[in-house]
Amino acid sequence: MKRLCVNVCLICCMVLCALPVQAAEQKQDQRPNMIFILLDNVGKDWFRCYGSSENQTPTIDHLAYNGLRFRNCYVTPVCSTTRHMLLTGRYPFRSGWHTHHDPAIYGGGYFDWNREICFARILRDAGYNTCISGKWQINDLFDPAQKDALIEHGFQEYCIFPEGKKGHPAHKKRYWDPYVIQNGKRLDTQGKFGPDIFTDYLIEYMKTHRDKPFCAYYSTILTHIPVVHTPHNLGEELTPREQFAGMLNYSDHLIGRLVKALDELGIRDNTILFIVPDNGTDNGTDQNAEQSLGGRINGRVSGEGIYSLKEQGINMPLIINCPKLVGSERVSDDLIDAADFLPTLADLADAPLPSGVTIDGRSFAPQILDQPREEPWRPWCLTQYYKQRVVRDQRFKLYSTGEFYDLSEDPLEQHDLSGTERVKSDRATGTSHAELQAVLDSLPENAKLPWEFRSISARKIRAEEARQKEAEKSGN
Repeated sequence: MKRLCVNVCLICCMVLCALPVQAAEQKQDQRPNMIFILLDNVGKDWFRCYGSSENQTPTIDHLAYNGLRFRNCYVTPVCSTTRHMLLTGRYPFRSGWHTHHDPAIYGGGYFDWNREICFARILRDAGYNTCISGKWQINDLFDPAQKDALIEHGFQEYCIFPEGKKGHPAHKKRYWDPYVIQNGKRLDTQGKFGPDIFTDYLIEYMKTHRDKPFCAYYSTILTHIPVVHTPHNLGEELTPREQFAGMLNYSDHLIGRLVKALDELGIRDNTILFIVPDNGTDNGTDQNAEQSLGGRINGRVSGEGIYSLKEQGINMPLIINCPKLVGSERVSDDLIDAADFLPTLADLADAPLPSGVTIDGRSFAPQILDQPREEPWRPWCLTQYYKQRVVRDQRFKLYSTGEFYDLSEDPLEQHDLSGTERVKSDRATGTSHAELQAVLDSLPENAKLPWEFRSISARKIRAEEARQKEAEKSGN
């Protein structure tokens, strides 16, 4: 009996001793946290770390100068197509989402979790905790069939400006007294500024989930028009351009709050921060340089931004920062496009890519971690809008409509080289043209979705195509 009691005590001691070990093992998942910040409607023309003469982004510039920044990161020229591309890792021609569409405003088709797999679902299934804070426009969260879309896409928690159709209380209510839903419940936001709410939520989220790997998608609502005053400049008389500058500066302030929270929580060294805009600056309708919303580079106000396939509309900043994992200042010339984000996040999370799905992007996790690649990086990147596609290498850029530019000499794309003698006589020019054309020729036709795009942009495209067909018919 005495021996039995001794054995029982030994077993109990072993069990009790094992409990802290098991708890410790549960906390030994050292995979990095990830915060993916998607800024809204602001291009390189406003970032000093990319040559702008503006001075509204000191925090972001500091992160760039003490981390990794890419010189060439291609997105699409408008918000919803970029979001769909980065969330799925698939080119617009592959997914069929190649034209702007906002189901929260226009209704119709939506980001269907039965057709596409979002990176949040991949990371969630790999053991990450996932959340989204800010803007979500590619589902109508007020449609009963889509009310659980965020959960279906893999976001376990959320704090969202959902947008709503015209006449709905949520319509355009993103800034002051915003319409915000947090985990299924509408918040009381009277007197509050939307961006503050979304940042506060993320900080509390990090406090709660600091002991387990997390991925937070911060889809910001700044600096989307309309231009507004922020808490830092209330009551001041400002031009639209000054208001826009203040909005960007406030974005920078909020990113600084996130970084400070990471430091205070002791997780800064194991949290990789991504910063990228969804498309170029929305310059508004005022052609006056002093009132245009474009930033200044090389003494001139930036030209075309949103909706443009020129470099100002699609070649965006990409800044990645994590003191321990990314290291100090590095600059990369590797060509990145928005489809690369999903496989990169999955790679960093040690998560398998979904089977039976064509992922167009490639992981650039080795570049982030400053590790050698097993194979060379691809020599081109790609984007598109509707039927028009663009592919570029380090120097040259070719449109599917035929225009061909030497970006090293002509970054504003003012001198089309297609059909010129240079393409035939200059070996480097001719070789690049042939190689880029081969890439375009290898791409399939746009996939078809079981619904029609309903945005203003889509309606304009259809109207123009109808006009052209009528003109051709009349000409015959």
